[in-house]
Amino acid sequence: MSTDEPSERLARVLEAVPDHDEGAVTTDQLCSAAGFGDAGPAAEVVAGFLRLSGAVVLTEDPATGRHTVKAASPAAALFLKSLAAYVRSGTPVLDNWARAGTTEPPYQPQQVLAGAQFLYVIEHRRLSLDPQASPLRSGRVVQVLIKTRLRLLGPRYLMIYDRAARQYQLPGGHVRSDDLDPLATAVRELEEELPGFTFDLRRDRLVELGEVEVVQQSRTYGAVTRYRMHFVQLTSTRRELKAGPDGQWVTERALLEEGRLVEGSGVNTTGLRRLVAGLPGGLGRLAPGLVLGRRPSTTVLIREKPWEVLGAVLSVAGIVVAIVQLVAEWGVG
Repeated sequence: MSTDEPSERLARVLEAVPDHDEGAVTTDQLCSAAGFGDAGPAAEVVAGFLRLSGAVVLTEDPATGRHTVKAASPAAALFLKSLAAYVRSGTPVLDNWARAGTTEPPYQPQQVLAGAQFLYVIEHRRLSLDPQASPLRSGRVVQVLIKTRLRLLGPRYLMIYDRAARQYQLPGGHVRSDDLDPLATAVRELEEELPGFTFDLRRDRLVELGEVEVVQQSRTYGAVTRYRMHFVQLTSTRRELKAGPDGQWVTERALLEEGRLVEGSGVNTTGLRRLVAGLPGGLGRLAPGLVLGRRPSTTVLIREKPWEVLGAVLSVAGIVVAIVQLVAEWGVG
């Protein structure tokens, strides 16, 4: 027997589970064969572990109350043997638990076996099976709405790409223990996320919009989380605000439409959509907090208003052609 007796015993239990086409055995028999001194308590633990894997058919004998077990399929039997090999070698199936951040499928093998990503996958399944699934953690978050009106484009809202969560969301973040209140959190996050930004009481103000509660998966840790989300709007007399390389000014539709992508990445505004549902007139009735002096680049204008740009180009082209024809007629005359 291996010097690591508990691991060796667990490996033997996994290897002793009968194949799907063999007769089932009791969990007591599995534990006894693996060398557990008191098979009774160990059998209950083994039964629970095997049921969790989904790889076994576990039944209970009504007469004795004993559980019997066998593999659910050929692949399930091989899965149990693979787990036994991992246990015996001392190699973990999952790793990289220290690295935070998750992503959506498709996954590479090294991604799905990373701790936080695997947790995201199984928590996603738990939540899909039970939309009322209890959260594993809770957190307080402050998000800042920054609305402006860009020349020729109309209202726009600032979103920041979160590299850990790999998605776009409003500026903001978690409330820390040393933050005096949600407004202090908002100021700290703005100064961290906006290049060169320093909150100035002479020209900057934060306006309360409301608070909502949202239960969703954390894109950092993967776990189902209950968030208390506090929303404020930044209003300012500034004529310039640097968004940085991770910032994007988006339309209301891009901000609120579920499943929308920005620059190919997902958008997390579940809490904002819930807040907006209770705002009279929605975001459209909310006055811009900034009047920026910038005008959009030609590239942005073409991307966001292609038909308007095309119409303007064709109109100009038509005028040019008409002038050319008129000049030509004058020359002939």
